Amino acid sequence: MRGTPVLEADRIHQLDGIRGFALFGILLVNMPTFLHPILFLPPNGLPYDHSISDAWIRLLFDMFVQTKFYTIFSFLFGAGFYLFMNRAEQKGMPMNMMFLRRITVLFLLGAIHLVFFWYGDILHTYAIAGMMLLLFYKRTDKTIRIWAWSLLLMVQVMYALVLFIPSDASVVGSDSHALAQRAVAAYSSGNWGEWMQFRIAHEFPIVASNEFLAILTVFPLFLFGLLAARRGVFSANGQNRDAIKRVWWMTLLLGFVFVALIPLVKSGYVQFPAPDNVAVLVFVNWSGLALSAFYICSFLFLYEKGAFQKGMRHLEAVGRMALSNYLAQTIVTLVLVAVFKMYGSLSLLVGLVYCLLLFPLQIVASKWWLTHYQFGPAEWLWRCLTYARIMPMKRNGGNHEI
Repeated sequence: MRGTPVLEADRIHQLDGIRGFALFGILLVNMPTFLHPILFLPPNGLPYDHSISDAWIRLLFDMFVQTKFYTIFSFLFGAGFYLFMNRAEQKGMPMNMMFLRRITVLFLLGAIHLVFFWYGDILHTYAIAGMMLLLFYKRTDKTIRIWAWSLLLMVQVMYALVLFIPSDASVVGSDSHALAQRAVAAYSSGNWGEWMQFRIAHEFPIVASNEFLAILTVFPLFLFGLLAARRGVFSANGQNRDAIKRVWWMTLLLGFVFVALIPLVKSGYVQFPAPDNVAVLVFVNWSGLALSAFYICSFLFLYEKGAFQKGMRHLEAVGRMALSNYLAQTIVTLVLVAVFKMYGSLSLLVGLVYCLLLFPLQIVASKWWLTHYQFGPAEWLWRCLTYARIMPMKRNGGNHEI
């Protein structure tokens, strides 16, 4: 069955803009893992020979970036699921089968990204968790809300309990430093076979051990996104403005408290039975939940202002090609790091400057691409395999598929 394109005027531009903003945050979060063997570094996430500027950047990232943007993407993934299913249903298309094809393709792209490029891939996790969304599309708002809050609170209670479990902060894997050195050797001067051997032997087991928690963490955010899209949170009619305003104030206050606790715990002014580095991770996670909601609500309010909408067109282009840009961030960065043999040697300050240069280039490239083509290259492949037919790539009146 053939799908009918969604007209440019029917796109929800807020979603594209927020997605583009989140993609910049994802680049900042992923940058240290592109440059250093983060899995084998000390609990503070800093290189063994880090500078003062590295420590400050790490602190600012923990306060305002870390965990904030994958949370936004997870929320938007749930919203995108509802919009995809709803549009397919309205057009009389086999929505369940189409979504299963769509999610299978996403899993395969994520698996390729994970195995051959970078251990930090999130696409495969989204695909696995996304399968369960089919169980909720026809459920009532009340049922979805109960499941979302129950799962979210269950995970957060686990984090809260961790704060009160004492352990020896000095106990770090005895071979962590050695593994970090082996990672630098493999990725800076090794051949492709040595990269894969190290990744399979040392990185994949860590990724696999964290997979269940990752799925459990993102799935309630999917449900909140599904519910928000169903209730018209992203519509321009202002019917949810009061509710959004209440969430904005609440998450601003909670975010302020959780963000403030991060440097206080790091500096030892606030202490818990758990080691400081463990407590910091808990508050980084909680601040991520609060600030991600605050960021989303802020963008929804700013979109009501005409001047801001014009400026957001830049982020919208990146957001409409989010999959292509996400993969490009990995590929471009890893190629540069490998060619110039910079793995394990660059400071976070250099990495930050790199992000501030790369993302504007992605904006320019995305805007240019979308003036000539309907989809990003990865999005085009995704749609072709989802609809089981070749989609026209060239721009034709600005239309876009579901």
